[in-house]
Amino acid sequence: MGLSFLFGVIGGALGELLKWYSMRESPNLPAYLKSPFYWVVTVIMMLAGGGLVLIQGVKADTPWLAINIGITAPLILKGFASVVPIQPPKSGGVSFGTPEKPKPTLINFIAGR
Repeated sequence: MGLSFLFGVIGGALGELLKWYSMRESPNLPAYLKSPFYWVVTVIMMLAGGGLVLIQGVKADTPWLAINIGITAPLILKGFASVVPIQPPKSGGVSFGTPEKPKPTLINFIAGR
C-alpha cells in the first residue's frame, strides 16, 4: 500500500508540475506563488493524489495507473470545490454594480475562483 501511495503522490506532483510549466512564460505570474498558503495547498494536492490511490485500492504492481489517478486528484478536487456555491455578500438589497470577487477561502482557491 505504501508504494502505491507514493506513486499517487508522484502523479500529484506531476500534475502540479504541469501547472507550473504552463505558467513559465507568463509575464503576469500570480502573486499567490509567493504565498506559504499556496505551497501548503500544493503539497496537500500532491498528497491527495496518494490518498485517492489508496481510496480506490490500486495495487503497487500497477504504477502507471496509480500515477494517472494521482495526476487527476487535483482535477477531481477542483470539480468538487466548484460545485460549492459562492455565498452572496450579507448586505441587504440588490446591487447593480460590478459583482464582488468571492472571498479567498480554501474552497474558492481549489475551485480556481
